[in-house]
Amino acid sequence: MKIRILIVTLLPAMAMAQSQPLTMEKAVQLALQQNKGLQAADASVDYYRKMARSSGEIPKTDVSLQYGQTNSYVANDNNYSITQSIPFPTVFGARKALNNAQTDKAVWLKAVTQNELVYQVKQVYVQLLYLQELKSLLMEQDSIFTGFVRSADLRYRTGESRVLEKIAAEGRLNEVKNSLRQNDADLHIYTARLQALLGINTPVSITETAIPDATMPVMDDDAAIAANPQLQYLKQQVTIAEKQKQLYKAAILPDITVGYFNQSFTGTPLNASGAPLATNSNRFQGFQVGLALPIWMGPLKAKVRAEEKQRLAAGLQFDNNMIQLQSQYEQAVQQFIKNRNSLEFYQRTSLPNTELLLKQSEKSYRSGDIGYAEYFLNLEHGLTARQGYLLARNEVKQAELYMAYLAGRQ
Repeated sequence: MKIRILIVTLLPAMAMAQSQPLTMEKAVQLALQQNKGLQAADASVDYYRKMARSSGEIPKTDVSLQYGQTNSYVANDNNYSITQSIPFPTVFGARKALNNAQTDKAVWLKAVTQNELVYQVKQVYVQLLYLQELKSLLMEQDSIFTGFVRSADLRYRTGESRVLEKIAAEGRLNEVKNSLRQNDADLHIYTARLQALLGINTPVSITETAIPDATMPVMDDDAAIAANPQLQYLKQQVTIAEKQKQLYKAAILPDITVGYFNQSFTGTPLNASGAPLATNSNRFQGFQVGLALPIWMGPLKAKVRAEEKQRLAAGLQFDNNMIQLQSQYEQAVQQFIKNRNSLEFYQRTSLPNTELLLKQSEKSYRSGDIGYAEYFLNLEHGLTARQGYLLARNEVKQAELYMAYLAGRQ
């Protein structure tokens, strides 16, 4: 039984010891190496690059044999023929252009996936930093209210205060403990989310201790989102539709057919004199050239017209996403400015006043200059200001990360 209890006790410590410590930069690098979604996008790029080599594909060569009474009464005449159909030369160029455009589309899709992945990793990492700092703040509050409960209990037992003071202190302490439990749950949730983004099965932990400051400059909307890979991906859709249309137009042109035959004409004179006669070993050969013409062109032209509509739709989709991204970036900038102003308020005004308020309130409460109600109110005000400051730091950094994501600057 003792051994079992010891093992259960050591399990959390063993898991923590085996966790992989990560800086934000290391987490991003690991995600770029291990994330399965990004690996799938990379495999898609390789697929289209290899498919581009099929641009020169031609139909299968037709090889045929005829044997029997093909040319005379003789039953063992034979005919060998080879026929090859070749698309009109412009088809090869159009097909290569389409394959290259599809490869570029896969490259941009990988860039979109990478941009989203880096943003998500940084977003989760910063949220973990916020939760860690919040936990430290909550533990400090837990210590403060634990002392407050002891003091209130002592004052109540000595008859210096009423039971209301003791109940209020215990209630606030329980709220803090509940917040700590919720915070621990959130830490587990976001740690699991980070692990999933990294594409690894081993536990992870973060090594940084504070939310980094925001350093990204605010840019003009159009200039900021110009490098967004999502826009480049959608622009490539327009190119693909145009290349597909060119391929359909090239397919309307006739195919070229070339062939070669070699056959026997047993019993046929070999020259104008009529003698001697050909045997089975005498061979006659020739070549053929032809065109495969599209007699019914309506369906082929319909494909061209349909692809033009597809190109138009892709262009409109690009324009719509451009407008949406501009709006999202403008909103992100305003959110960033709002959060930054809030953070500056806490740094310049609220926090300095809060620290002074907490120190003076504690001294006054211990000396009996103020009652528990006033002390409790001042304590709540100070702790709320500290949490507001921490939240503002997190929101500023998260807003900056979102702007960087929209600008494709991860």
